[in-house]
Amino acid sequence: MYEYQSLRKCISNNDNELIIYGADRFSQFPRRDASVNSKCDRVLPVARPDDVVVLRGKLDSEYHKWLRSHGLGSDHIVEYNAYSGEMSLSELIVNDPEPVKKIIRQFGKKPVYVPWFSGRMETEAAKVLGADLFGATETATLKYNDKSAFKTVCQELGIAVVEGTSFEMHPEDNENCTDMENIINEYLSTCETVIIRGTLGEAGMSLYKTKGNGISEIYHEIAVSGERSVIIEPFLNVSSSPNDQWAISRDENINSLGMRDQICERGMVHVGTLKEANASADTLNCITKTSAKIVTNMAEFGYRGVVGIDYIVSDDGIFPVENNARFNGSSYVSMIVDNIEELLSPIPFWKFIKIRTEACSFLELTERIEPVLYDGKKLNSVFPFSCDTLPLSGDFAVILLAGNMDEIFNIEESLKEMVFKSF
Repeated sequence: MYEYQSLRKCISNNDNELIIYGADRFSQFPRRDASVNSKCDRVLPVARPDDVVVLRGKLDSEYHKWLRSHGLGSDHIVEYNAYSGEMSLSELIVNDPEPVKKIIRQFGKKPVYVPWFSGRMETEAAKVLGADLFGATETATLKYNDKSAFKTVCQELGIAVVEGTSFEMHPEDNENCTDMENIINEYLSTCETVIIRGTLGEAGMSLYKTKGNGISEIYHEIAVSGERSVIIEPFLNVSSSPNDQWAISRDENINSLGMRDQICERGMVHVGTLKEANASADTLNCITKTSAKIVTNMAEFGYRGVVGIDYIVSDDGIFPVENNARFNGSSYVSMIVDNIEELLSPIPFWKFIKIRTEACSFLELTERIEPVLYDGKKLNSVFPFSCDTLPLSGDFAVILLAGNMDEIFNIEESLKEMVFKSF
């Protein structure tokens, strides 16, 4: 049986190491558009006082001041002030490592670079900083993070998966769209709805379902997104979508981080997470055994870092459908809650959701939600984070903290009423 250990301790349990967080999503996407944000600021409340946070853009001083007033976060921030999507954070570091190296010299500790996703440039960034990488080679990452490749791994391990077809996108071929349509129609002869998943995209990117309508429009959207391949599958009747999180440390230890219950919009787009999976003991045991087999295979192949395996519990069985071989959104949530628990008290229940209000500053947001805002004292409250797009689009994320599920529901309803009043 694998033991639980906090993610922070999986990254490093050595006081002589300096943790450097770079939570940039750009490294996962070779093509970027308005739907992809870097989200570097997510780690601001994750960082401990002796950690370093590296940002692509500029620090939101209002949010940072609010965090520090509650004993959270770090004052060791590196800002690259880069607002275009031309370079990922790791590329910025490789091009100009001195701002980060200056802080490393001040601490005199062994640095550990902790990126969101491990690609080639993450390895280069760690190398130029003289740091260990809490991550994997690009080869190992893509073997498991790519949805089609992960499906093949599961089949090789004797793990049941949803039937489906991998389809290569070739927009330059006039017959390619027709080929996709034929595959979809073949599945629709035995099922009501088909789901099409890009092998790279996440958080609803390149994710579609159809009953046979609008296939040419779907094909065009996928082609424009830059996805090279997709998986075409029957859309099953799903009762729950657990996410099982693990971590493989730099010294190859395998750690279970706990199982979460994902909230999915339209049965497929992840919009939130609950602290614990709501499933039977048999279901949880089945998922744990399956995950252990997958994660052991990953460790043997050389993968290091965070693993988040998404499952569906359906009328047809329990299936792994995606391996987030990188930090997951709820990875950061768990670390934030761990930090709050050290300052406050145990948090019996939490829920992570994405939400939107009228575009505003963080200070204006705190005024809107003041009655439920986290104050470092009361348990039942709302903790805002991932606020970098708040001034542009009004999008942000929150962790609802509460003593029971009824309180979670009450806080969420109050929050929505406060933020929606501004529209």
